[in-house]
Amino acid sequence: PARVADAYPGMTVLMIEGLDKGSMEAVAAAYMAKHADVKVEIQSLPWNQFFQVSEMRLKSADAAVDLIYTDAPVVASYAANGYILPFDAAVADEAKAKLVGPSVATGTYDGKLYSLPMNSSAQVLYYNVDLLKAAGITPPNGLTKDSATKPDAIVKLATDDRWTFEQVAEAAKAVSGSEGGKAKPWGFAFEQFGELYQLQPLGGSLGGELISADAKTADGYLNGDAWTKAATWWSDLFNKDNVSPRSLGFGEAAQMFTNGQLAMFVGGTWNVPAVAGSSINFGIAPHPKFADGKASTPTGSWYLSVTKASPDAAAAADFAKFAALSDEGTDVWFKTLNQLPVTNRLLDEINADPAFDAFPASVMRLSAWESRNTAAARPVTVAFSQLQDAFRTAFTDIANGVPVDEALGTAVDAYDQAAARLNRK
Repeated sequence: PARVADAYPGMTVLMIEGLDKGSMEAVAAAYMAKHADVKVEIQSLPWNQFFQVSEMRLKSADAAVDLIYTDAPVVASYAANGYILPFDAAVADEAKAKLVGPSVATGTYDGKLYSLPMNSSAQVLYYNVDLLKAAGITPPNGLTKDSATKPDAIVKLATDDRWTFEQVAEAAKAVSGSEGGKAKPWGFAFEQFGELYQLQPLGGSLGGELISADAKTADGYLNGDAWTKAATWWSDLFNKDNVSPRSLGFGEAAQMFTNGQLAMFVGGTWNVPAVAGSSINFGIAPHPKFADGKASTPTGSWYLSVTKASPDAAAAADFAKFAALSDEGTDVWFKTLNQLPVTNRLLDEINADPAFDAFPASVMRLSAWESRNTAAARPVTVAFSQLQDAFRTAFTDIANGVPVDEALGTAVDAYDQAAARLNRK
């Protein structure tokens, strides 16, 4: 892109610290190699400060930030508040042609594409083979350390061999008996305790939505039949069957699993290296579903948005397009970060390339299948953070014995009040 000499020295991307930053620097280097007159600088903040500080800088229309790393569910709120600019129709069309549907939908607000997805995420069922066998349970079919899994075997695994939540609960009871967490290991846990991202598939498997299509209410949705049944299953894990630990901190489920204190957990594919490096005899199976439901899995990750305050929005949009839509940019991102891609081209490659037959690369192939067949995005609403808080409170309360109807009712009220307050339209 052409630019005024010296008037505008370059652009700045504000994002989280860690591996993502290194990958964005690699993408920026590839972009600058093509555009000698452009400087792209990457600034980062630690995870625990990122949301607060970035929102403050967006609110104050800080012209020193051109692009902002955006967590999937906050796109709607940033767009509604006028913090970020929509991409033009040509970019939106290119995104629809090149990327998986749920990822584009999450970046879209009020009919316009505001944010381009960099990658996605996926969740799987980790199981301890020895603990299940010792409890008399035949482990699920899954991906194991010495296995090679061809594309058609992944499809069979995901369509025919997927365990049900009912099976998970039965197996967990066999492992824990009445001594879970004491004389015996815990049977089962979710990695992100009570979190909407993690637990949305419970209601989703039964066809339940969290909120209405217009995002104005949760009444009849989060307290509807599907979610009531899903939340009752969740409640039983703690209050009836005592197979699951109450409230786990970040990373605790994986730690307990690698210590042999937990027989199964549903968690992100980012746990694979730590679990594979442990001495546990384990396997990885597709995310469970309810027996009379469909498979539904978590999805979504980080996006890139152009700030309204950017002095050169066209140049910023050009970089975002390179990072998220070009073959070169998306290749650099995938090869350096190794997170689930959102481009159909890379998902096709993962499916076809024999390098993904062997474990643990085969987990990426399973994730790629899920992202195209079972992934359900978090709801698009300006009141997402309030929905997430209300959901977390409800599911934490339910685990602690609060009746399901009461907890879900409270969550619905909290969301509806926030939606009424925040919906500008």
